[in-house]
Amino acid sequence: MGKVNVDYKRIARNSKSLKKTSDDIVLKKYEINKSNFLREFEAHEVTKEIDGGATASNSSNTLNGIGNLFSFIGFSENDKPIEDLTKLLEKSFSINTKRQDKNIKYIIDFPTINKIKSETPMPWEPGNSWAQGIEKGISGFSNYIYKRFVQGRSKEALQAERRVRPGSYKKTQYLTEIINNFINNMTKK
Repeated sequence: MGKVNVDYKRIARNSKSLKKTSDDIVLKKYEINKSNFLREFEAHEVTKEIDGGATASNSSNTLNGIGNLFSFIGFSENDKPIEDLTKLLEKSFSINTKRQDKNIKYIIDFPTINKIKSETPMPWEPGNSWAQGIEKGISGFSNYIYKRFVQGRSKEALQAERRVRPGSYKKTQYLTEIINNFINNMTKK
């Protein structure tokens, strides 16, 4: 998990109302930014496309409008990768308060790319992450055929042994951007 530290210095040692006010401000900011993170994740075209399953359109345009990310990545027909990722993201958030003398420090945990990477293995290549592949690239587009194929994992696509088209998968910003937005919004004064 990543951490963001928010310090409030020189709060009077005996001022319970100032401590309470700072707690209220930071907690409200945390809840707003956590909600924004999850809302941004849910609204992202990649999230919506994968959540749409094997018959979704390529609304993210990462595949030049051919097929969709769910079948291209190779999820099985009944997989729920977005549901699983949403649970991981939600449980990765927490906030703790640390008080020392006149200082108050808020330690905020949030999802990191490394944690996400370890929990989103590629169905056909466990050493790689599909979530990270969205941003860094996923091989195999030139061999990808989007066609009803009942022997395939998704039942809607297959990988041909030979190249069937020119072009490649288009990388797109995804979770890194959402995480950076959260960090920037939490550390902004």
